[in-house]
Amino acid sequence: MDEDEKDRAKRASRNKSEKKRRDQFNVLIKELSSMLPGNTRKMDKTTVLEKVIGFLQKHNEVSAQTEISEIQQDWKPSFLSNEEFTQLMLEALDGFIIAVTTGGSIIYVSDSITPLLGHLPCDVLDQNLLNFLPEQEHSEIYKMLSSCMLMTDSASSDYLKTDNELEFYCHLLRGSLNPKEFPTYEYIKFVGNFRSYSNVPNSTCNGFDEAVPRAYRTSPGKQICFVATVRLATPQFLKEMCIVEEPLEEFTSRHSLEWKFLFLDHRAPPIIGYLPFEVLGTSGYDYYHIDDLELLARCHEHLMQFGKGKSCCYRFLTKGQQWIWLQTHYYITYHQWNSKPEFIVCTHMVVRYGKSYQPSGASLDPEQHFNALDIGASILSASRTPSVSSRSSPKSSHTPKSDPACEWHS
Repeated sequence: MDEDEKDRAKRASRNKSEKKRRDQFNVLIKELSSMLPGNTRKMDKTTVLEKVIGFLQKHNEVSAQTEISEIQQDWKPSFLSNEEFTQLMLEALDGFIIAVTTGGSIIYVSDSITPLLGHLPCDVLDQNLLNFLPEQEHSEIYKMLSSCMLMTDSASSDYLKTDNELEFYCHLLRGSLNPKEFPTYEYIKFVGNFRSYSNVPNSTCNGFDEAVPRAYRTSPGKQICFVATVRLATPQFLKEMCIVEEPLEEFTSRHSLEWKFLFLDHRAPPIIGYLPFEVLGTSGYDYYHIDDLELLARCHEHLMQFGKGKSCCYRFLTKGQQWIWLQTHYYITYHQWNSKPEFIVCTHMVVRYGKSYQPSGASLDPEQHFNALDIGASILSASRTPSVSSRSSPKSSHTPKSDPACEWHS
């Protein structure tokens, strides 16, 4: 009998250990699936692991290529990676990198084009370079690029190994929120080289190829690309804010009462660039523009006093070092037994910002918002009675304001 009890105890202990191990494994799988792009709800464990392995393999390949092309010169600080140093150089030079095929199709452009010209990279890719040039410059740019193309036939393949630098000035179209607005151009300088690449993506746009004789085209599988650094001829001291084109973009987060991140949902990374684990435990104030800190602090004081509300429009620093405008609705959740405040739930909405566009129902002037907020708070305080019950309830009578950016919702 004692032996049977011992066996049962051992089996129970093993089952408990196995269950604990399975639970830990399921938690890890769930965390991995939450980091994968797209809808991962219908993925089984094997698919999740396969996708993670594929990502790690790709990451190792990119890391190996990065080490090969790492800048070895003494003037590059050792504590900066190649990507970080390149990004800093582009920002300091007021420039961006672009790669154009011999057909005029843009196959790559760096993110730094956004603050300089107002274009999102996704809006520029697979477009023809001529679409961004004034019509009177089309023939001149075509002649410069095509003259170099004609020298890259098989008889003169050594051309790509020599100094084939091309430098020219032209005008590039600036991005605009209003498609009906008269186009404006920025005077810029191209400095680059022609290089041969494999696996260049096929373009869907029409380009220069129709005018280039077939005898001078490159061999199949390889393509000549013009890779250049584009700099502004006149440096900009005031740069454009990052323009988010998707309407009604929003994400949620939870914060402690000290305003530290406790949770970030899956919609946040495409908007602000940060993954949840990168911001958890950090203060929200670390990402706000210095000019907005005082007003945001006052908004949060109102939140702690009344339990819910809406912030003014403020600037948030993304992982790509761009400022985007957000507006936040928030409320405090309370413990169901002792009614003590636990944490703050926030819904952050992206606000489109531009000189030619004023968002409906949201003012971008923080002072105007807060002045109306003070008026609403004074009305609320006057309408309250000094009873304990009214002080303990955040749902006092609020008078909605005519300005929708400044109203407090009960």
